Amino acid sequence: MQHVYFMLTVLAIGLLACNNIDTARPPCEAQEAVVTIPQDTSFVSTPLVIPTQLIEDKINRAIKQDLLTDDDFNNRRKKDGKKDKLKLKVTRLGDIKIRWKDNVASYDAPLRVLAEKQIVGRNIVPLSKSLSIKTEFSLRLVFATTVDVGPDWRIVPKTKFVSFQWLSEVKALNGLIDVKKMVERRLSQQMPEILENLDSTIHLKVSLEKAVTKVWQKIQKPIVINRREQLVWLKFKPIRFEMGTITTDSSNLLIEGRLLATTETLIGDNPPYTIDSVLPRLVKRRQLSNDAYVYMLSEIPYKDINTIVNEKLAAKVFKISGHRLKVVGAEIWGCGPNLVLHLQVRGGVKGDIYFQGTPQYDPVTQQLVIQNFDFEVKTGEMLLASADWLMHGTFKEQMQDALSINLGDKVSKIPQVIMKGIEQGKAGEKMDFTIQQWEFKPQQIWVRPNELVALVIVNAQVRIELEKI
Repeated sequence: MQHVYFMLTVLAIGLLACNNIDTARPPCEAQEAVVTIPQDTSFVSTPLVIPTQLIEDKINRAIKQDLLTDDDFNNRRKKDGKKDKLKLKVTRLGDIKIRWKDNVASYDAPLRVLAEKQIVGRNIVPLSKSLSIKTEFSLRLVFATTVDVGPDWRIVPKTKFVSFQWLSEVKALNGLIDVKKMVERRLSQQMPEILENLDSTIHLKVSLEKAVTKVWQKIQKPIVINRREQLVWLKFKPIRFEMGTITTDSSNLLIEGRLLATTETLIGDNPPYTIDSVLPRLVKRRQLSNDAYVYMLSEIPYKDINTIVNEKLAAKVFKISGHRLKVVGAEIWGCGPNLVLHLQVRGGVKGDIYFQGTPQYDPVTQQLVIQNFDFEVKTGEMLLASADWLMHGTFKEQMQDALSINLGDKVSKIPQVIMKGIEQGKAGEKMDFTIQQWEFKPQQIWVRPNELVALVIVNAQVRIELEKI
């Protein structure tokens, strides 16, 4: 009989020492509530760098070697209408080289000139052929072109003639005939046509439309920003291109540009999307700053958060009012605007404990903190009945401190992923993206059933250099 009393006493003490609580997962009717997240326009302002070599190559390929062939002695001078009695053949000697100052390109064309001057015509003496002298020499024509870009993305040049630079002596009949003066007069006479041909060649051959259209289309291709379980993609929806001033830097042409776009998040292995393939007309602005502003939403799955929570809480032992409580498992999920924390515990209490609270993000410390943190209603009622010592505040405060989660590492990779995705998606190696400096600014957190959504503002300075035009 004493043995029975002893067993009952031990059992009673055991029951008092370890309270079993049988709580169920709290219902979440508010889970289906639609979360409205504000939208804003993103933009990337960047100097569009066009290396001088690209323009030189384009012009040198476009301008033919033989610039002028005149086989007629009977061309008349505009000034007095008299025949000039001069044949000319002008050939380009070498490549055109460009030097920049602001948006003005100075360049020269080295030329070889074959000149034939008629001395005596057929009607002067009874000869079967006219008498003439031939000479060959070289000179350089110097031009300056002011560059602009039209709404159709083509270069709009305005070229003027600067000077002649003679590279060799020009003598005929021991200097009796001033061939140099005649050649200058003839070339000056034809200069309007030469300038018109130069501007036409530059306008037709040097176009940004093809390269920028590729950028416009490729930037709309979704970029993977999360590969865990369910693929998450970021997609830019461009609105328009803007252009500011044109200047130069390190002998390259710099065009201030800005792309305005909105962003959206797509989910799935192959989410459907459309691309607007039509490049809009260029919008001119007086001046643009060199910075990028990306307004984007980033999904942080609860799986990632739970990995952090379990690292902080699993196997952790709490000492509360003479009792020991050990956490053997922890999980977080979303319920309407709140987060639910589920703890599996052993020790002074055995069972499942649920908390609820509203998540807030501190952009200064990059910490996710929980406000209005408290026991879920039914859990609280059961603890009051069987383990009220857990309700005194110490345990709840310790849990809230433990749930200050640093999300900086999760969010800091986002800008790099975005820019890397843009660069890897560049069209035909036509351009090179360089991120000169950037900073991310997480702003706010929203709760969704399967993940937290973080609003992130990315500020950066970007430089884009064309590799083909």
